[in-house]
Amino acid sequence: MTAETMAGATAAEDTDDDADRRSVPRWLLAQMRPFRPYIALFLLGSLAWQALTAAIPLVTGLAFDAVLDQDDGSPDFGTFHAIAAGLFALVVVRAVGGIMSTYSLESFASGLERNARAQVFASLLRKSQGYFNRRRVGDLSARATGDAESLNLMVSPGFDLAVDLALNILMPIVFIALVDPRLLVSPVVFVLLFAVALAEHGRRLEPVSDTARERFGDMTAQASESIAGIEVVGSTGGADQERARFTDLARAYRDASVRQIRTQALALSPLLLTLATVGALVHSVILLRDGSLSIGELVAVLGLMGTLRAPTQLASFSLGLIYLGMAGAQRIKEVVDDPEGEDERGGRHTAPVVGEVAMENVTFGYEPGKPVLRDVSFRVAPGTTVAIVGATGSGKSTLLHLLNRTYTPDEGRVLVDGVPTTDWDIGALRSRTSVIEQDVMLFSRSIAENLSLGSDDGTDRSRIEAAARIAQAHDFITATENGYDTVIGERGVTLSGGQRQRLAIARALIADPRILAVDDATSAVDSATEYEVQRAMRQASDGRTTFLVTPRLSRIRAADHILVLDAGRIVDQGSHEQLLRDCSLYRRIFAPYLSTPAPGGPDSAGAKEESH
Repeated sequence: MTAETMAGATAAEDTDDDADRRSVPRWLLAQMRPFRPYIALFLLGSLAWQALTAAIPLVTGLAFDAVLDQDDGSPDFGTFHAIAAGLFALVVVRAVGGIMSTYSLESFASGLERNARAQVFASLLRKSQGYFNRRRVGDLSARATGDAESLNLMVSPGFDLAVDLALNILMPIVFIALVDPRLLVSPVVFVLLFAVALAEHGRRLEPVSDTARERFGDMTAQASESIAGIEVVGSTGGADQERARFTDLARAYRDASVRQIRTQALALSPLLLTLATVGALVHSVILLRDGSLSIGELVAVLGLMGTLRAPTQLASFSLGLIYLGMAGAQRIKEVVDDPEGEDERGGRHTAPVVGEVAMENVTFGYEPGKPVLRDVSFRVAPGTTVAIVGATGSGKSTLLHLLNRTYTPDEGRVLVDGVPTTDWDIGALRSRTSVIEQDVMLFSRSIAENLSLGSDDGTDRSRIEAAARIAQAHDFITATENGYDTVIGERGVTLSGGQRQRLAIARALIADPRILAVDDATSAVDSATEYEVQRAMRQASDGRTTFLVTPRLSRIRAADHILVLDAGRIVDQGSHEQLLRDCSLYRRIFAPYLSTPAPGGPDSAGAKEESH
């Protein structure tokens, strides 16, 4: 690639990033739309609070005049008491406005965070498996948690402080104008300079806020990966290495956060306010000497200038929270609006699944230009048991994942009952297609909840127990402390490999699938139990189309149809006897085991060919 091409590509990416960033405020506005009543109440309450806060110095100035600035020199206590009562009323009404503002804002902030988190989670559930293959789970978790929380902080206190800032600047200027328009010089100059300084400050703050959120995602992803693989980390002695890696990422996040705080601290707003206050004081004293200003009015003006101090000091903090929220919104939006990873819902075909399966010239790869399956074609009738044989890496497991559209072929078609899987309603297809994986995924829930996952009527305990009995899991389940209500650890770590696989078989059977794909599902079961499981599985497979990837010679030999894969291609297919006669690769794989006893006995269940 030439330098000009690279420069053009970089410029295009920058343009896309800028356009995407500009769309973040629009996305946020769309997310805020359901909370318009809360926003209106918040603005009304804030307006009341700030207006009454700005009025207090003015009323205080009137009180000074009532006591100190009378023509006859005697204090007017009647007027003073009336002003004091009015001041008390202002404070009470202001408190009511503050309560209304706080309640509305917190409801808005928590609702925005909740909705954003729900959108991320719902979007992730719609993503294809390939989307997750290309991304770190911990970073996605950070987007659903930390980045969603940053939206809450952006609103409260970030948005709250921003509104207070605007009103705290507007109200004092209005009231200073009511005292004497000539005194507007200092505050107006301050506001103009403050706006310029704040814009420049925001320009410097935005990139460091983006970096802070990215480093947070990296740190969370590393923590998630290390915890998920804690058994491997411990068994390989890699704890020090993982600790060092996490420490480096935590340090990077800390450094990014410190840079953000340092940038916030370098704001010039407090200095500008000090200069403006001095200017207002000098101007007021000049007018006081000329007799154009009373002592009470001088006190009121200085009090009004003082109300600018708090929002001015917090302006940088508020801006930092807003930019952190914007960075979080950008990361959330990348997940929610990313069409690339969306798992296509397919068509509307919802007929009952019979079980005929075919592939026509299917080519598929996890990465572009690197096919795992090449030009795969076959057709099997409903109720057929199909074994898939091949060397490690030949694409056996990948073929299974194409059956229920976990992945979609790059070329060719997968058909169920003569209908392309892309035309099936994805829910209807998957509800009758079960895949039993090598790596069984169980959740930190009760055994019953794990078994009924994805089943509409899975809460029926009799169906759960029936499936568990078929999978030879009922006995060990009832032996646990709480039976089917026993909560197992995340990923089923409290169970043995054989127990996890039997639960996976039971879970698949509860769905009453018409198509069953089994990926080495009994490799961790002892020979005696495996014989019982396979006998039950043969009974459960009646009327179902079953695909098997297994090292068990007995299961392969008993299959109705066998596919032989080599480097992603089907080199031959047929029955066991046909392949022994016609396929040299098949003969080579099973040559050492041709003396194995006939299928059906426990001895044959233990025969394995590890190479395929």
